[in-house]
Amino acid sequence: MKDDTAHSNGRSASPAPSPREPDFDVPPLSQDNVFDALSSKRSRYVLVALREAEGPLDLRELVDTVASWETNKPIDLVSEEHCSRVFTSLRHSQLPKLSMMGLVDYDEDDSLVERGPYAEQADAYLDIAASRDENVDV
Repeated sequence: MKDDTAHSNGRSASPAPSPREPDFDVPPLSQDNVFDALSSKRSRYVLVALREAEGPLDLRELVDTVASWETNKPIDLVSEEHCSRVFTSLRHSQLPKLSMMGLVDYDEDDSLVERGPYAEQADAYLDIAASRDENVDV
């Protein structure tokens, strides 16, 4: 996505909208971006968990859900080491990437994650990908 700071007539562009208020002048998420986001099983798990949630999820709760699905075990049987790897991966890789695409809203200060303004654009593809994963009920 292009981030112009000035229009061709030299006037400054208006500030970027918040993640909860998508810029409707920006075209919808491209199919390539959706496929890129869904190429990671961990990212798919994040998107499924957020879609099933009734509101924002605490990052720790999201980590537990993803770790449980990855190992196909209840969270009390998942090693703390695995949960730590999931936490690090989500915090530093998956969530920032999904947030930049508008698929999630990630409040790093409050450790809250929820569906982003463009999440619905990925739902049909997510259904197909998740239906092929025996660890997740869609």
